[in-house]
Amino acid sequence: MRRFAAIGMAITIVAGLSACSSSSKPASSNATPTSAPATLAAQCGSTPKPVAAANFKPVKAGTLSVVTSLPGPGFWEGSDTDPTKVTAGYEYDIAKCMQSMFGLSKFNVRNVSFDAIVAGTVQNYDLALSQVSITPARAKVVSFSTSYFESQQGILMKADKSIGTLAEAKKLNWGVQTATTAVDLLKNIGVTNPHSYVNLTDAYTALEAGQVDAVLIDTAINLGEAARSKGKFHVVAQFNQPGGPDHYGAILPKGSTNVAPVDAVFNAMNTSGQLKALTTKDLTADPGTIPVIQVPTS
Repeated sequence: MRRFAAIGMAITIVAGLSACSSSSKPASSNATPTSAPATLAAQCGSTPKPVAAANFKPVKAGTLSVVTSLPGPGFWEGSDTDPTKVTAGYEYDIAKCMQSMFGLSKFNVRNVSFDAIVAGTVQNYDLALSQVSITPARAKVVSFSTSYFESQQGILMKADKSIGTLAEAKKLNWGVQTATTAVDLLKNIGVTNPHSYVNLTDAYTALEAGQVDAVLIDTAINLGEAARSKGKFHVVAQFNQPGGPDHYGAILPKGSTNVAPVDAVFNAMNTSGQLKALTTKDLTADPGTIPVIQVPTS
């Protein structure tokens, strides 16, 4: 379950839609928007446009309004604080594909509090893409799309280190982010005193400095950190946690009529294989290919 320290900003990014790759630089906030192209954006791959996409109704005409909570390693790349500098990442690429599928000429991203996103207090947006796990409690105050990603708890280590068994895991000097489900999982396997960091970036710094042997957080988030580490880190395994993996969904305002169009795009991207292709492109690996260490039930 994603629990980053949020930065409650209302910074926006507005970019003209183009058919180029996710590395294209976004236009400045005062740029003149361009017309939507006849072809789908590169982020959509060979995914055909679903019929239901035509029913999408943006809160602001001609604009896809997205919210997220930075940082988002591997999911929103370019800046950990400023969405005007984000030009790549798994959820960024999904958002750009949706912009194209919905035929919208502008793209607006706001960096807001993660707590506000899941509490349903954010206003004036179309959807949130912020590695949010679908839960019954959250579904009481927001609407969720179908799942577009799933994540167990992943083990991040230096590139020359690896483990593959529960016995090895128990011997490691662990780093975790404070108040995350990783703390509970480690306790469940017999690790009671991991190094705890309020900010996840501090845990990664400790890993690089050799102060901890491994960092435990969502596999998806650790894959993102591995991708940006330029070969320093890799995800060696993931715990098959009791209850199964977390499933990420896009959040929409409660009762939004756009759930069906958003689901249609996700289903089309899944069927075409584009969601899986983006995991390799943006996160270095499909979580389904990472070895699993079984965690015994309590």
